[in-house]
This record gives sequence, C-alpha cells and structure tokens, in this order.
Amino acid sequence: MDNSDNFGRQKELGGLIQIVFIRAPKKNRDALAKIGKETDDFFRKHGVSKFVYRLNARENMMDFVNLSKIISANNDEDVNLEILSYRDAKHVEEVMKAMESDKRANELYRESSKFITLGSIVFGDFNKVEDESK
Repeated sequence: MDNSDNFGRQKELGGLIQIVFIRAPKKNRDALAKIGKETDDFFRKHGVSKFVYRLNARENMMDFVNLSKIISANNDEDVNLEILSYRDAKHVEEVMKAMESDKRANELYRESSKFITLGSIVFGDFNKVEDESK
C-alpha cells in the first residue's frame, strides 16, 4: 500500500487511536467475547469505534520478530488486538470519565480481569500522521 492509500484510509478512523494488546488463555475466548460485546455497546454509545483482531501466525518472518515473542505469549494463549478510534485526546478524556462513573463498565472491567493473563495488557495512544506531501 502506498502512502496516499494509507492517508486515505486514516480518514476512516478518528484523529487518535488506542492500540491494546491482550494475552488471555484460549479457554477463555467465549467469556471474553461475551464481555467484549457489552463493552462494544458502551464505546459505541460514547462515539468510539472499536475493532478486535486475534493474532493468527506466530512464526518470525525474515528479519521480523513475531509480536507473540515480544509480549511472551504461550501457545495456550490468544493474543488479541483492540483498536479504539477517538476524535482526539479530549474525546479520550471524556470517555474515560464516563467509564469511571458507569457502574456496568466497571463491573465488566473487573470481570474481564479474571479471564486475561495478569500483567499482559500493552497499549499505546497514537495520533494521526498528516500527509506531509501536501
């Protein structure tokens, strides 16, 4: 994909995305999926787009190290990627504040903690890179 395609696709997402990697035992897939559906509703209600993916290949490729090795995932663990799309940093603050005061959102967070590998959540917030060729 060339840069022009990349910048065009970014318009589909907000100005800030949050990337979250979560390791969890494979046996907990169904429980986490159920919780995920409810958290989807919360985020949608607050204007956040949420995308969830599962890592499928674990082999290194040429000089590239597979993510599963960087975050120390065992073979009996899934590695899930969540992408949360926000308008901007202020929107993130608004959503986090809403989450803090939402009883069900807090219950879902505590419940999900029972099914993930403790200490496994890796995240980062990323701002959109503007097309510098203009």
